[in-house]
Amino acid sequence: MLTLYTAVGSLQFVNVNGKPVPHVINNQKEYGMSKEELLVWSCLAFQILTYPELERLFEKNCADSGQSISLPLSHYLNRLLLRGLLVKGMGVSAVDALYRLLGTLTITPVEDRFLPRLASVFLLYTKGQVQLKDIPRLLRKTKCTPTEREVLALAGKAPLSTAELLLSMERGILIRKEEDIQETVQITHAQEPILQAVRKLYLNQKILFQKI
Repeated sequence: MLTLYTAVGSLQFVNVNGKPVPHVINNQKEYGMSKEELLVWSCLAFQILTYPELERLFEKNCADSGQSISLPLSHYLNRLLLRGLLVKGMGVSAVDALYRLLGTLTITPVEDRFLPRLASVFLLYTKGQVQLKDIPRLLRKTKCTPTEREVLALAGKAPLSTAELLLSMERGILIRKEEDIQETVQITHAQEPILQAVRKLYLNQKILFQKI
């Protein structure tokens, strides 16, 4: 059985007593986090990882930042799962696990602006996570496939879960609020390329997920 994890919502800094405090915004609600929770959440933002992959990244980021974590990763992971700021999906195959991970999450297109991308790349450079020669490549816009463009266009028209979007694109009609859609509908051969397009758009930071 394969288990995949990812983050939901977007990170914003809220002014508290004159200091910027990180909050995750999901479904128009603000959630504060401890520094340890923020580190775990950040590892999964725009990432889809297994537990061993997450553990390796978490340990690397702890070492790079000089943070000392007293409790195991599983403690913070479970707290964030209970709060709905992280999600997991389990399946007998990678496609099944990915579908169960993303199926009920609402897709939100991300406005592609140059200055935020520049700031993100500069932050990665100052942390030593990218080299100077990689910056031009990272600043270039990632080209979308026709399927990815269709996903973005449809998601921009209405708030759709991944499962609703798969059915809508497969059937050519807008399908919303179908009860228990993730449990009653199994992914079809025709839907798999659409699911992979959703995954790629998320990894390329062109969409984010919200848990409604």
